[in-house]
Amino acid sequence: MKARDVYVSFLNFLYLMLPLLLLISLTSCSPRFKNPIPPPPELKADSQILGTWTRTFKVDQYEYKEQLSIFPRNSGWIDVVWIYDIDRGPSTDGINLLVLEGYSTSVNKQRFLCLRFRKKDFSWILRDKDYSRSDNEVGASNFVVNWIIVNYETLNNGELVIKPFSTQRVEELIKKGKLKGEVVKDDVFKGQIFEDALFNGQRFEDVLKEQGLSPNIITVTSSADELIDLISREDVGAFIGQDANDTFRYMNVLIFSKLGGN
Repeated sequence: MKARDVYVSFLNFLYLMLPLLLLISLTSCSPRFKNPIPPPPELKADSQILGTWTRTFKVDQYEYKEQLSIFPRNSGWIDVVWIYDIDRGPSTDGINLLVLEGYSTSVNKQRFLCLRFRKKDFSWILRDKDYSRSDNEVGASNFVVNWIIVNYETLNNGELVIKPFSTQRVEELIKKGKLKGEVVKDDVFKGQIFEDALFNGQRFEDVLKEQGLSPNIITVTSSADELIDLISREDVGAFIGQDANDTFRYMNVLIFSKLGGN
């Protein structure tokens, strides 16, 4: 098999798994932060990102459609509903979605969303643990105590660009001592199915690493002040995934357009 054919075959294999990889990227394998960037003193939802956004992208013969809806709360917090696997055809079992809550904030004019799973969606887990609906409460379950951080910007052409913090880049910052944290093998990548998984004779886990993905769970334990200081010194680029081959641009940089235009 020619090298080009092997490369295309590899891409087709990974893009078939893209919904799984996206879910893992944003939930399990995105770096988790014990202490997110704090909200501003007078918290208010960023009006530029409210509403419904869509993105459609095609990789080879596969087309992916996603929808992102952002709703404001009176408290200044936001609810985020991300729907994916839209119109994927009869081979898929309907749409998939994530529902998150959080707020927008900034460091040195760079804007960020700090997000977590919504506490009230896990109230059945928390009901015996003094569950509170307050936006100011972090919660008492592993489902809601950790945060995901993404960098974002709104462009003049009506696009919303979201750049999730990269597990690989944050893991490097921890190893260099610039961040405090823990690195643990993700349960998703444990077990015989992934231990035995091969692609052209190469372990699936090694293929992921070569493409800038990580099979590890990264939990950052640095304080909020330490995180802000590092972002100020290193700039946000130190946290964002860089894919030299542009293979996973659709995961490293999410570009949405406003539904119905401006």
